[in-house]
Amino acid sequence: MIRCTLLYFLLGSTALFAQPDLSSLKSTWLVSTEAGYQPYRNQTVQAIHFGVDAAMQGSYLVVVNRHCYSVFVNGTLQWQAQDTLRIDADSLLRVYKGNAWLSVYQPQLHSLQTFRQAKIQLQEDASNPLRPPTYFHNFTIVAVLLVFIFLVSLYRASPSLMFDYLNVIKLFSAQERDDASSTGRIGASINLIFFAVISFLVGLLVLILFKYSGDRFYLATLIEPATTAGAFAAWLTLAAGVFVILLLRLVLIFLCSSLFGLRDTVRFHFFHFVRFLFIVSLLTGVTLVVYFMLGVATPSGYATLFLMACISSLAGSAFLFIKLLGRTSLPVFHLFSYLCASEIIPLIILGKVLLF
Repeated sequence: MIRCTLLYFLLGSTALFAQPDLSSLKSTWLVSTEAGYQPYRNQTVQAIHFGVDAAMQGSYLVVVNRHCYSVFVNGTLQWQAQDTLRIDADSLLRVYKGNAWLSVYQPQLHSLQTFRQAKIQLQEDASNPLRPPTYFHNFTIVAVLLVFIFLVSLYRASPSLMFDYLNVIKLFSAQERDDASSTGRIGASINLIFFAVISFLVGLLVLILFKYSGDRFYLATLIEPATTAGAFAAWLTLAAGVFVILLLRLVLIFLCSSLFGLRDTVRFHFFHFVRFLFIVSLLTGVTLVVYFMLGVATPSGYATLFLMACISSLAGSAFLFIKLLGRTSLPVFHLFSYLCASEIIPLIILGKVLLF
């Protein structure tokens, strides 16, 4: 278990260094329309434009996009790059006589970012600097305390159920005996409460990873709370979405088990999925704590952690396949078809939506 945890940390951690202070140029973006150039308002376009003038002297222009993109200056192609491109504004203004018009072409504009980075950071009013906004930190502290209180309350209410969900040996064991979770009723109140707490935990982790992964994922650009109240509203929305997905997954497992003649494995299958989701979420949460302690500030580190959590969910399907081989006498191809319909294909579709 210790080796697996250390491996999870190593795979999720990348490039531990802080980002420099950057000023976004998104408010200056223009798009070309039939009526001329208009401000960018999330229109469906493949190119954005902005001007570079004397006000940007003494700075760099930073273009960031995880996809390949092209940069034109005054209509002429100058750079083709991927990830990060840094342009010296002074050199640009000197070559183009104090005024330049930049155009960035890329079909995936939702992940495009442009910044202005000063070459020399002025230390004016260093004795009383302006504090950065801390609304998301405040939200995270309160939300983590609430989730911790929920988990402690569940443990006090049903210790055996909590230990069943946290039993890593049973999770990876090929010959697993029935336990309190898989033999209990799915609709029991304690199980429904446990599913709700897991939904809040997963929703919190997704919100944090989306927040710090920047524009690496399309859904992250749609969830950008600007206040503490907005962060709580986004958390509740994500938690409700996760809870609905759990219920829909239960319905899908029931339908597929009826179709493939595996009605007696519904509870076992569903509780295996919930247990795996719970343990992966806890590992992801612990990794996030390590990230914060080390001061990880690069979006790629959080995006990689989110990707590893999604891949780990697919690994749970492999363990489930081994368990079903020991519990049933059905042919291997029959069980594999059942897993494709009830487990693998839905997870791939969900991963595609989350990772786009």
